[in-house]
Parts: sequence; C-alpha cells; structure tokens
Amino acid sequence: MMNGRSENNSDITEIYKELEAELASINPGCDACGTCCHFDKFDHILYASTVETNYILENVEAPHFDPDKNVCPFLANNQCTIREYRTLGCRVFFCNPDYKEKYQDIYNKYYTMIKDLAMRNQTEWHYAPMMKVLKDS
Repeated sequence: MMNGRSENNSDITEIYKELEAELASINPGCDACGTCCHFDKFDHILYASTVETNYILENVEAPHFDPDKNVCPFLANNQCTIREYRTLGCRVFFCNPDYKEKYQDIYNKYYTMIKDLAMRNQTEWHYAPMMKVLKDS
C-alpha cells in the first residue's frame, strides 16, 4: 500500500480551491483575528484527517506544542502561520454566527471529497483531533 502523501498534494490543493470559491460566494466574512484558533473559546476540538495533516507537515515544520492545550500550534501573534495549508475545519469555521447553519453541509461535502482522495490513493486514513494526529505523525 502506498502512503499516498505526495500523490494527495495537488488533489487536496484543488479541493481547497473549490472550497474557497464556494465560500467566497457565501461570504461568511473573516477578520483574521485568530479567535477561532483558540478552540476552547468555542468549546471545540479541531478534527483533521491524516491527508490534511500530511499536507501541512510536507509544507511546513510543526512547532513544538502541548497537544492537550486547545489552541492551534500554528497561531502566532493572533495570525495563522499556515493559512495556505490549513485544514478543512479551519477553512469552514467562522466566528460569524449567521454562517453556522451552512457550515455542517459544506464541511461534510468537502470531508467526503478528501476521504475519497485518500481511498483513491490508498492513503492511510485517520480522523482524529488535529493535535493528536500532528503529534503522532
């Protein structure tokens, strides 16, 4: 079985481009304030797949972090340091409460696309809290 890592990069980039176009048409708004990266403020745990975390780790170096701390390790000075490589959960979550109704359907649509990508490329699939997946990678 292939690990599928490099095979996934261009495909996940295309999936993310399609997602960004869909989000632009909805325009949920983002102030790039970093608030959403403090998962505990939203009583939230960010989940990610191995496809997504592999994509991050192939493009940037993960900082040392405490996986039990519920803040994104890529947040620095309230800015995302991996914006181009961030996960699906990061891409579809917005602080705008008016957007919450659309969030789940969009997430499910693109989650399915990413999982299908992993299956096509025979990539090992894990879906777990991002901090754990990053730490175990």
